[in-house]
Order: sequence, then structure tokens, then C-alpha cells
Amino acid sequence: MESKIPARIVDQIDDFSQHQLNKKADLKTLYIQTIEAGKDKIFDDLLFTAKYVQGLLRVLRTGAANPEVKNLDHIKKDFTHNMQKVVEQMKDIVAGADEQIKLYFDKTYFDMSQESMHNLTQILSDLEWSKKYFNMQKRLPSD
Repeated sequence: MESKIPARIVDQIDDFSQHQLNKKADLKTLYIQTIEAGKDKIFDDLLFTAKYVQGLLRVLRTGAANPEVKNLDHIKKDFTHNMQKVVEQMKDIVAGADEQIKLYFDKTYFDMSQESMHNLTQILSDLEWSKKYFNMQKRLPSD
């Protein structure tokens, strides 16, 4: 039985992001797999890593033009390491999914093609929005 909770959460995150999510269906799939497999800790780590990688990506995009960015080589290595970490975390979350989902994620995100890299950066953006959303939820006063 598919839970309505992930769909509702993804819709709330999409509203929070002002409808900037790129891969809503895939984000929902990750939430469902997380819940079904009880991999909340891995998912939390994925959100943290995704937000960190997005920050590194912003530095890399502006770093060449910014004189305050001293060591781009170190940032590039950190980016590569953390991109590999994101892929491993996502693979871990979908590891128990049915074959169709695993094949889809392999082809869409884990292939070493330019298209899968583009897809990965899009879902990383969605995961960063998720992290921001959950951080904001923690700061809200509880009733």
C-alpha cells in the first residue's frame, strides 16, 4: 500500500520552494523507499550531503571569478567525493526497491553520462529544498 504522506510532503516542499522542484516523482519515490525500508538516518544524511554539494557547486560556478576563493582544486576534490557519497546514499535507499525502480534510478542518476549528471544535479536541488523545508519545520513553534 502506497502511503499518501510522501506525496503530501513533496507537495509541501514544492510549495515551499515556490514550485522549483525538478524531479517531484523521483523525490516521492525516495521518500517512499526511505519509509518502507526504515532508512531515515540515510535519508537525513542524503539531505545534508545534497545541501552541502549544492553549496560546493555554487562555489565552483563562481569560484574562478571570485578572488576570495583560493583553492579550487580542494573544492573540486571535495565536490567529487561528496557526489560519490550522494550516489551511494541514493543507491542504499533504493536497494530494496523492486527491479523497475532500481533500473530507473540506475539509468536516470547513476549512469556516468552527461544526462544522468544533469538529472543528479536536478534532484540534488530538490533534496536541498527538502533539507531547507525540514530545517524550517524544526524552527516552527509546536502547538
